[in-house]
Formats: sequence, C-alpha cells, structure tokens
Amino acid sequence: MPKAIYEGIYREIRSRIINGTYAFQEMLPTEAELTAEFGCTRNTVRRALSMLADEMFVQPIHGKGVRVIWLKGETDMLGALEEVESFGEFAKRNNAVASTDVKSFEHLVCTEQLSRRLGFKVGEELIRVVRVRSLNGNARQVDHGYFLESIAKGLTPEIAAKSIYDYLEHKRGVKVMASRRTVSVELANDEDCSYLDLGKYNCVAVMESQSYTSDGILFEVTHARTHPEIFHYRVNSKR
Repeated sequence: MPKAIYEGIYREIRSRIINGTYAFQEMLPTEAELTAEFGCTRNTVRRALSMLADEMFVQPIHGKGVRVIWLKGETDMLGALEEVESFGEFAKRNNAVASTDVKSFEHLVCTEQLSRRLGFKVGEELIRVVRVRSLNGNARQVDHGYFLESIAKGLTPEIAAKSIYDYLEHKRGVKVMASRRTVSVELANDEDCSYLDLGKYNCVAVMESQSYTSDGILFEVTHARTHPEIFHYRVNSKR
C-alpha cells in the first residue's frame, strides 16, 4: 500500500479534527463516504483511521462507526513527542506560518568534549547551525543543531533557513527513522532573552534530540530552547 496515500488521508482527517470540522464527540463520515471522497480503497481508509486511533484522535466503535475523542486545549499549538517532525511540519499541522533566521553556520571537528556531550565520534566533521524559529512572525524557538557532515553534505545557510530535513530526505535520500528526546526546563539565559520575547517568563523549555538514520547512524543532535507559550505536548496512555 503506498504510504503517501494513507498518510495523506490521515493528515487531512487529523487537520479537520484539529480545526473543528469534525467536532469532539461527533461521528466521522462512514468508511464508504471517506472512500468515495478520497478515491481509495477501504483498506487505505482503515489504515489512516487506525493511525488516528493510535494517537487517540478517534475511537472506533464496533457496529456504529468512528467517534472523535480529541478535545482542543487552551493552547493553539500542540507538539508531538511520538513523531519525528520538522519545525515547518509542526507549524503546518498547527495552521501557523513558520520562518527561520540563521544566526550562525560553521564547520567544525568533533572534540573529546563535544563527543562526551553529543555522542559523535572524536574527529568526525560536523556542521553547527544556530537558528531562531518564528511562528506567525514571533520568535519562539532557538535551535542549536549539530549535523554529521557526511550525512548533511552540501548543507548551506540558505538551505538551513528553509528546511534541513526536507533537504536531507529529498535531496540527499536520507531516511530519518528515530529520535531520542530529553525534556527539561531551564532559566532563560542572555541569548534566550535576546532572541525570544519572553515577557513575563524567566525560563524556557529545553528539548535535546538525538536523531538517527534508518541505518542507525546518529546524524543530528539539536538543543531547542522554546518559549513557554508554545511548548505544549500531549502524551497518550492506554490501559
């Protein structure tokens, strides 16, 4: 089954749930109706609905259909800890406009100190990128990213200002498979205060991500410092 088909249906239905087209506690259109709308097979629709059920956007009810169980929270921005997604994908999913300002771009060699902190091998060539990420014109995140140069070969500041993941996946043929994340809260430093309009806040949410290719190669370590107003994540638990 072509992955793009059921993923596209999944994303479209998910978007409709988030924007309220399919409201909380309402039933989704029937499988037959969705099949007709998207011009696909029932199995393709079922695969998309299964993904939505796994993320607890919907609940299939035997003999009745599929009910929406996702309730919009107070925040408009919702991250996804279970997925590996770019900042642009996060913005698009939340109906926001993303922009990026590259503050620093440099090539360096991994030292023993960096190796201990990041996990790359001593002597490996890296690309360090510092970017300020904005949503709807407001600076909301400062990224300190380290990329393995052998994987991100040809990366430029211009590409980094658009989407590094898009470049890696579509130009370099890299398959991004997994990411290990650590989340914490830290007092805002001078750089945070300089780049982010923190207002009443004196802290930032910090997420460190180690990302791997399909071959299990560590190719990226990113330290993202995020404005508290948009750092909202939901983790689903099942019994």
